[in-house]
Amino acid sequence: MRKTPARGTSKQDASQYLASERVLPVLSACRLKVYFGSGALWLAVSQSEAKLLQNYAIGNSEGGPATAVKTSLTLGPSQQGSLQQSELTSVRLSPEEGIFLAHAVENIQFFANTGPCSLESLWHSFVHGNEGFVHSYVAYHHFRSKGWIPRSGLQYGTDLVLYKQHPSLVHSTLCILIMPVIFSKEDAEQSTTSNPGLLVDGQYGNLSWHDVEGINRLCVRVAEHMVERWVPEATINLM
Repeated sequence: MRKTPARGTSKQDASQYLASERVLPVLSACRLKVYFGSGALWLAVSQSEAKLLQNYAIGNSEGGPATAVKTSLTLGPSQQGSLQQSELTSVRLSPEEGIFLAHAVENIQFFANTGPCSLESLWHSFVHGNEGFVHSYVAYHHFRSKGWIPRSGLQYGTDLVLYKQHPSLVHSTLCILIMPVIFSKEDAEQSTTSNPGLLVDGQYGNLSWHDVEGINRLCVRVAEHMVERWVPEATINLM
C-alpha cells in the first residue's frame, strides 16, 4: 500500500528519498559529531544536515532546542562555524543506527562524557549494556544492506518493521521478530524450553506459539506480514 506524500512534498523531494547514494557523500563532508549519552546517540546539526539524515531515513528529530544546545555544548566547537545554537536541530540515533552510520559515512566522530570515543569502545559499551544488542544490530545491518529501511517495531510488539521505500512515502511491509540462536551449553541449560528465545526489550526470553500467534494477528490486522529472523550466535564477529 503506497502512502500519499505529505502536503508540500514535491516529486523532486520524493526522488531524493530514494537515492541514498547521493546523500552519503554529502553527509561525509559534514564531518558529523555524535554524543553518546543516556543510552542513545545525539547530534546537534543544522537544518540542512537534519534534512540529509531524514532523506537517508536514519535518526529522529527529538529533544527540542534545549537538547540541541546541550549536545552542542558537550561536543565543543561546532562544525557549522558561525551557526547560532538556536538554529541547531537535535537528532537522536538508536545504537544500531549509529554503528551502521559509522560504517556508511566517513569523517564521523563519537564523543562521550570523558571525551572522544572510538567506534570499538562504543560498540563494547552497547554490548555490555544490552546482551541482545549484537543480534539486534546484525538484523538491522542485514536488512538495511539489502535495501530495506528498518525502524522500531515496538508499536506492533515486534523488534523491527521494514519499509521498501522512505517511511514518509509508503507504509511498512514487514514486522520482524529477532530470534537469537543459542549454541553455548551454558545458555542452553539456562533456557526453560527448547525455544532459543526472543529478543524482547533488549532481554533474552522465551516465546510461546500463543505469543507468536497473538503478534501475528496484530500484524495481519494492520496489513503487515510477520517474519522471524534467526541470528546464529556463532556467526557474529563484527568488532
